Amino acid sequence: MAKKEFDPSSLQAFGNAAAGHDGVLSDASGAVVVKPCTRPEVDFYEAVAANHPDLAPHLPTFMGTLSLSGDKAADAANDSGFIQTASGALERLHGKKLDTDLHIVLENITHGFKKPNVLDLKLGAQLWDEGASEDKRRRLDEVAAKTTSGSLNFRIAGMRTYVGEKAPALSDDLKEFAENDGSFTVYNKMYGRKFNQEDVNDGFWAYVLPQGKSKAELERAREVLSYFLGEVKDIQKAFEKKESRMYSASILLVYEGDLEEYEKTKLFLTNPDAEPSGEEDDEDDLPKLAAVKMIDFAHASFHPGKGPDENAIKGIRSTATILEDLLNKVEKDLE
Repeated sequence: MAKKEFDPSSLQAFGNAAAGHDGVLSDASGAVVVKPCTRPEVDFYEAVAANHPDLAPHLPTFMGTLSLSGDKAADAANDSGFIQTASGALERLHGKKLDTDLHIVLENITHGFKKPNVLDLKLGAQLWDEGASEDKRRRLDEVAAKTTSGSLNFRIAGMRTYVGEKAPALSDDLKEFAENDGSFTVYNKMYGRKFNQEDVNDGFWAYVLPQGKSKAELERAREVLSYFLGEVKDIQKAFEKKESRMYSASILLVYEGDLEEYEKTKLFLTNPDAEPSGEEDDEDDLPKLAAVKMIDFAHASFHPGKGPDENAIKGIRSTATILEDLLNKVEKDLE
C-alpha cells in the first residue's frame, strides 16, 4: 500500500475492529487507521522497516505517528457515535482507551472490503512482558489457564461477521457474548474465553460460515480457508527466523462477508476486462477478497541471541492446524 497524505482534522472513529482498545480512529477515506499506542510499538515498526524488511508484508503498512490530544481523539470518536452506541456492543468489545497522546498511523486492513468479516486471534500463553506488575501477571496467567491461550497459545479475542441486511435474532446461548449491530454480529472479548481445546473449532466455523452451509458459502469458505492457511504458514516461517518477543500480539483474519460482493470481486480480480463493483481508481482502492496480518505490538521487541519467540509461534502453528482441519472438512462437505 502506498503512503497517502491525509487530513488529521477529518479523523473519525473506526468501526471495523474486532478487538483492541477504544479510541481507534480512521481518516475520511477509510484507508488509514490512527490508534493510541505505546512507544515500544512504534519502535517495533521502525525496527522492522530498518532491519527486518521480510516481515513488512505480514504487518500493516506503517505510516508514522501523530500527537493527538485526548480531547481531540474523544471528540472524533463521539462525533461518529462509535463509543457510545445505543446497544453498547462496540463499547464492551474493546478495552479501555490508552491514556496517551501518541498515536500510530497504519494501513487499514479492512479497507477495500464492502462487508468485512474480521477475526482477531491473540497469541501466546504468556500474555505479559517483563514490565508488567505482579498483579497483572497473575490476572493474565489466570485467563490463559482457563482458555485456549494456555492450551493452544492463542484465543479468539474478538469477531465481527456480516449476517445479512437484517441480522437474525441471537440464540440464548450467544446473548452473553454477542450483539447485533445492523447487519453484523459483533462478538465481545468473552466469546473466545468460553472455548476450550476441544471445541474452539466451533468459533472458527461461526466465522467462516456465519450464514449457513449453502454450496456457494462452502465454496467461499474453501477459498478463504486455503488463503488463510497459506498466509499463516508464511507468517510462521518468517517469525521462526527472528529473535523477537511479542506478548499479546494478534493475527487478524479478514474476508469479504457479502457473498454477492465476494463473487463480483473474484470476477474482477481474475478478469482484467471486468469492471470493479465500486469506484476504485488506483491500486490501493481495489476491492479485496481476504487478508491476513500480524497486529498489536505494544509489547513487542527484538532480542538478538534469545532465539525464536516460541510463545507466539506455537499459537501461529495451532492456528494453522485448525485452519487446515477446517479446510479438509469443508472440502469433504463439497464432495
